[in-house]
Amino acid sequence: MPSIVVAIIIGWLVAEYPSPQVEWGITIPSFSETWNVTPFVLGFPAWEIFMAAIPTAILAYIIAYGDIIVGDKLLERSSSYRQDEKIEYDSNQIHFLTFFRNFMHALFFPHPGLAGPIFTAGTASVAERYTFGKKAMQSIFSGTNSLIISLSLVIFILPLVTLFQPFLPIALSITLILTGYLCITVGIQQLKNETEIGVAGVMGIVLAVYGAAYGLVVGLLLYFLLQKEVFISKSNEQVYRNEGKDVV
Repeated sequence: MPSIVVAIIIGWLVAEYPSPQVEWGITIPSFSETWNVTPFVLGFPAWEIFMAAIPTAILAYIIAYGDIIVGDKLLERSSSYRQDEKIEYDSNQIHFLTFFRNFMHALFFPHPGLAGPIFTAGTASVAERYTFGKKAMQSIFSGTNSLIISLSLVIFILPLVTLFQPFLPIALSITLILTGYLCITVGIQQLKNETEIGVAGVMGIVLAVYGAAYGLVVGLLLYFLLQKEVFISKSNEQVYRNEGKDVV
C-alpha cells in the first residue's frame, strides 16, 4: 500500500493521471451488461477455438501451478514464524475449487483476470503480516477472510471506487510487478542446475516475444535436448560409480 499511495501522489502531481471525480452513493452492479457477454447470449465458441486455445491453456496451467507453488512457499515461510497454528495447504483442494469457480465464471461472468488460483499479491500481504504474531493477526484464516470481506464491501462504496478509478493502472502495475518478483524468486529456488535455468530462461523469452504455442514447443525441445540429456548423463555416471564401488 505505501508504494501504491506514493505512486498515486506522484502520478497526480505530474498530471500523468487526471484528478478523480468523486461521486457519492452505492455502486450498482451491471448485471444486464454482464449477462450480455456470457456464452448464453453470444453463443458458445466453435471447436476450432477450443483447439487453437490448447497451447495457451497448457501454459496458463503451468503459470497457475506456479502460483500454487508460490502460495505454498509463502505459507511455509509464515509457518516458521508461528508455532501456535498449523496451516494445512492442500493443492488438490485448490485445483478443485479453481476449476469450479472458473467454470462458473466462464458461464456467467467471463473475466480472465480473475482466473488465477490465488491472489498472489494479497496472499503475500496476509502472509507477511501473519509473521508479526497474534497481535497483528489472530489466524491466517481470519486475516484472509478480512481481506476478502473488505475488498467485497469496498467495491460497493461509490466514493472510494470513483476516488481510485483513475489510478487503477498503477495498482495493477504494482500488483503484477510484485507477483512477477515473487514468481521469479520462488521459481529460481526450484531450479537445481545451470541447464534448468537456461531452459526456463529461453522458454520465458520465447513465450513473451512469440506467444504460448512457440514458448511451449521451444520449452519441450530444450527439455529433451538439453535438460533430459544432462539428467541421463548424471544418472549413468552415478551408476558407473556404484558399479565401481561394487567391483572394489
